[in-house]
Amino acid sequence: MKVAVIGPGSVGGYYGGVLARHGEEVSLIGRPGAHFDAIQANGLQLQTNWGDFQVHPLVTSDPGEIGPVDVVLYTVKLFQNAVALPIIKPLLKDDTIILTIQNGVDSADQIAAVYGWDHVMAGATYIETGRPEPGLIHQSGSSARIAFGEQDGSPSERTEKVQSLLQKEGIQTELATDIVATLWTKLVVVGPIGTIMTASDASFVELLECPWGEYTVRSVMEDVERVARAKGVNLAPDVVDEKLRGSIAEAADLQMSLQDDFRAGNQLEIEHLLGMVVREGRAMNVPVQASAALVTALWKSRNGAIPE
Repeated sequence: MKVAVIGPGSVGGYYGGVLARHGEEVSLIGRPGAHFDAIQANGLQLQTNWGDFQVHPLVTSDPGEIGPVDVVLYTVKLFQNAVALPIIKPLLKDDTIILTIQNGVDSADQIAAVYGWDHVMAGATYIETGRPEPGLIHQSGSSARIAFGEQDGSPSERTEKVQSLLQKEGIQTELATDIVATLWTKLVVVGPIGTIMTASDASFVELLECPWGEYTVRSVMEDVERVARAKGVNLAPDVVDEKLRGSIAEAADLQMSLQDDFRAGNQLEIEHLLGMVVREGRAMNVPVQASAALVTALWKSRNGAIPE
């Protein structure tokens, strides 16, 4: 299939690289800079649980060079949507699928407001990746999973198309029967843990060594759960217990992009992740004190202030 990846960073670059390795026609759309230039000059290098390899996809900042594609894999940061959404238009034909695997819970709604649900499919990814140097992506652990699905949870020709594309060594797939619950379940993990790791400048292992570390994580997870349930999301009854237990089991491999961005002095997704939970909670009079305290602690850095 012909695939365009918008945002070929740690996540988009990984999935684009794996698809290219397996023979798909992949193009990467990004902004000129060190990473972009390194891929153009030397190809994209990947270090993965399934082996190290190098691919040479087209990399460009102009979607007009690519033309219509079968699938757009949309992986930019949420705060980049205003700039990135118009990039999609030249890539569309009647049956193009825009698969978004952004963080947060409202990405698909934002894209569908511009291009319609006939093009958009919501997804979530579960992967530990980093970018140790320009042009190089490092993936750790045995998980590189994408969950995706139609809004009504039904199987369709579109989900079969996405499944056919993604079902390759180095990618695990899951057809979600309730994609809204899937997205909120992921937020139960990434919102609290990413924000606490960032605010405490600690790895998850170091965080758990604090006498109140696990208690703090649970408290913020429960904030997210309360807001989701108040909005009518059908989360599993034991969602916090299950996700906390799973995160502790994988503590040594846990990486969070929010912390990576904070350390690099980049803009943060804080307003779109735990900040969104605080806004929604306050609007519905749902207690979110722990989350509000964490968002407040990082608020001055949300636009990319470099930590001292």
